[in-house]
Amino acid sequence: MPVRMSIPLRRVGRLLTLLACATLPVVCRAAREVPVFTIDVADSTPAALAPAMQAVLVRATGHTRAASDPQLAALVVNAAAYVQGYQHGAAGELQVSFKAAALAQAIRAAGRNLWSADRPFTLIVLGGLPGPSQQALAATAVQQAAETRGLPISIVPLAVRDANGRLLSRQSLLAMVHNFGAEQMLIGQDVNPAATPSASGAGPTPAAASLPAAVAPGAAASAAGQADTWRWTLVTPFMMRRFTGSVTTGIAATVRLLAPPLAASSADSVVETPVRIEGLQTLDDYAQVETMLAAVPGVHQSLVARLSGSHAVFNLWARGGAAGVSRMLADSPRFRPVGGPGMLAYRYVPPPPPAPAPSATPAAAAAPPSQGSPAASPAAPPP
Repeated sequence: MPVRMSIPLRRVGRLLTLLACATLPVVCRAAREVPVFTIDVADSTPAALAPAMQAVLVRATGHTRAASDPQLAALVVNAAAYVQGYQHGAAGELQVSFKAAALAQAIRAAGRNLWSADRPFTLIVLGGLPGPSQQALAATAVQQAAETRGLPISIVPLAVRDANGRLLSRQSLLAMVHNFGAEQMLIGQDVNPAATPSASGAGPTPAAASLPAAVAPGAAASAAGQADTWRWTLVTPFMMRRFTGSVTTGIAATVRLLAPPLAASSADSVVETPVRIEGLQTLDDYAQVETMLAAVPGVHQSLVARLSGSHAVFNLWARGGAAGVSRMLADSPRFRPVGGPGMLAYRYVPPPPPAPAPSATPAAAAAPPSQGSPAASPAAPPP
């Protein structure tokens, strides 16, 4: 039986949310709404609409294969029927807007999932590159990959390693994330920069060649190196994941964690899932936990359902139900599983006091993101 909240508990939930937003203002505003159904277009001719629709399908689902998915082919063919209108972006670029509600309904009717337009703002830190030209190439490739998938990012020059080359503690890294008004950090290190080909000698990769121009990562990705020389670390408030691959692997792997699978199934249904959290000592602990649970990929809402001493039951509306929540919290340092039958249960482990966050270095580690790109919003310290 799902746990139902009484009116007093709803008030407690609202109080916790307000407290969380007061004590963790960055986390509460870290998600950025991506204009999924608006895309740059070469011109307003009918011929330009098919690649624009393919690009929108990729951003709407998070999956590059959506551009050539047979189940979505009719939307590409009939792209003109979904056009809302044309406008110019902040930099004067021509953009086409598709009818969001009608297109979203058509994507779901084709048996495909949509990725929520509210997506976590991600700081990108690039390292291991020998010079400005390689840094600029890598930054451009990462920006293009993020723009293609619709992940809002900002590439920032931050010192994320100690004198011995080891990553700083998770808490120090998260302090930087919070100072920049973001939700998570993706750290890329080119461990073999000598293997990176030059811009003049690189051609498009097969993966890029299979996508339309509006979707393909472009020459910058191949110029920045497609060999498996990059090591990526994703740092979030509830997990740390590592990936190995090319200069764009970090973006692709992060989106795979965040976005639902392309093909819809019963396992992707949003299910009300009670989760018991023990070890809560203060009201701030309750607020921290509710905020963190709400930020878990696949969780649409988190509400307190029952309070009792040092534990609480939270109702999560989560993609994949208990299995999805358990998978995402599997390696979280803040939630340790508690054995026993029944609902999911964890013990909350409060973080140690954060160390002072290092400030950004004067010299840019990578080219600054484009002001006009929703997937490359410039980071700025909170007011």
